[in-house]
Amino acid sequence: MTGLREQQKAQRRRQIEVAAAELFVEKGFADATIEEIARRAMVSAPTVYNYYGTKGDLLLALVARGEEGIAAHMPDFEARAAVEEPVDLVTAVIVSNVRDTLSALSRELWGHVVAFVATSPDPEVAPKYLNTIAGGLAAAIESVLKAYQATGRVIDAVNARETAYMLTRLERIHFLNFVYLKSMTIEALEAAIAADVAVVVAGITRS
Repeated sequence: MTGLREQQKAQRRRQIEVAAAELFVEKGFADATIEEIARRAMVSAPTVYNYYGTKGDLLLALVARGEEGIAAHMPDFEARAAVEEPVDLVTAVIVSNVRDTLSALSRELWGHVVAFVATSPDPEVAPKYLNTIAGGLAAAIESVLKAYQATGRVIDAVNARETAYMLTRLERIHFLNFVYLKSMTIEALEAAIAADVAVVVAGITRS
């Protein structure tokens, strides 16, 4: 019975998140209401509040949904370090996260996310958002770099954690460009990421 209850909760969450994503794009984050989201999701407004607390928390939950895949892929990434070149694999890790992110939230919806975080008066919103979008990707890159350090491909003196966060920050800059510059294609985004990875990784690897 507990398993069924959890499945029902997960399905309800998914309904609410899909409804919210649609309305945020249609009306904008500021104009969409919890009551409208509830009606579209076919649940009560108190249910939405019980699950997410605030409209902002619901928006950040959508962001978190796009970060789930990176943790699931981590064992595969670590295994691939035995056979792939560091620059290729690090690029693949980051591009995989970008694709997961865009599969969860559209480019247009990301514009609403960035605007909400930038203008929120709540001092806890920005740190929560930054941790959500950076933590998983940085952890995956760090695990790959440490796997290469174990085989001698990445220099031992390199701080894998700091390097991982640097690459994550670079990726987020390119991603913001993609959100704002409507003429930028996903191919151009991935090429820009690959170029940065090549410069960074070349300086920390042994041939």
